[in-house]
Amino acid sequence: MIRHIVMWRMVDSDDKIERAAAIKENLEALRDKIDVLTDIEVGLNFEGSDSASDVVLVATFKSVEDLNVYQQHPAHKAVGAAYVRPYVSERRVVDYEF
Repeated sequence: MIRHIVMWRMVDSDDKIERAAAIKENLEALRDKIDVLTDIEVGLNFEGSDSASDVVLVATFKSVEDLNVYQQHPAHKAVGAAYVRPYVSERRVVDYEF
């Protein structure tokens, strides 16, 4: 099994909370669109320290190949282009086998 974790810091803006909620909603909707996605959870941070990220994604896949399919899937790319990349300032990723 593969765990894929991504953390983002949002760009500071007046609508930061709404944008983070839209990221959560649209990423979690991928559950019904990408069949290799075993599980997905998206959390919004409530702790405001300088070292905190704003949004975290935790996804599970059966194999590295399934993770690659997810990353290249048009629905995943569309969410990234419309809801994530324009509104984040930093991204961190960890992928590991368990």
